[in-house]
Amino acid sequence: MLGCLTAIVAGAAVVFVLCSGVLAPAPGEHKDRAACSSSFREFDQESGYFDLTLPTDSVDLRHDSVTGPFFDRFHLMATFTTTPDGLREFLTTGGLPAPAPAPGSAPLSGCGAPAGGPFTETVRTSGGRQVTVQVYETDPARPLVVLRAED
Repeated sequence: MLGCLTAIVAGAAVVFVLCSGVLAPAPGEHKDRAACSSSFREFDQESGYFDLTLPTDSVDLRHDSVTGPFFDRFHLMATFTTTPDGLREFLTTGGLPAPAPAPGSAPLSGCGAPAGGPFTETVRTSGGRQVTVQVYETDPARPLVVLRAED
C-alpha cells in the first residue's frame, strides 16, 4: 500500500514539474529571442495550440505566453509586421474573418503592442478558444498585427 502511495506522489510531482515550466529557462535566458521576459514557451508551441501560423513574410515578432495557475488555460499575446498579402494569408489559414472597424473595442495591451491608434479587429471563437486580432495600418504596406489568444 505504501509503495502505491509513493508511486502516486512521485508521478504527481513529475507531472507538476513537466507542466509548470519549472525546468523552463529563466526570463532573459529564453532561446526564443522574440519572447518577452515573462514568456516561458516557444512561439510555435503556443501558436500551434491555437491553430495559428505566421505568414511567411512576417517580421518583428514579439510574443508572450502564460499558462493559467492550474495549467489548464493558455494565453498568447503576439505582435508582428507583415504585408497585405501576408495579412490575408494569416487570416485565411487562421480561420479569421476580415477585420472591421471596432469603435467600442479597447486596444490590446502587452508585449510589442502599440499604446493606441486606429485599428480594425476580428475575432474567432471555436472549441472554447478565442483569438482576437487587431490590425494597425498606419503603414498600409506593412500592417502591424496584434493578437491575443486564450482558452
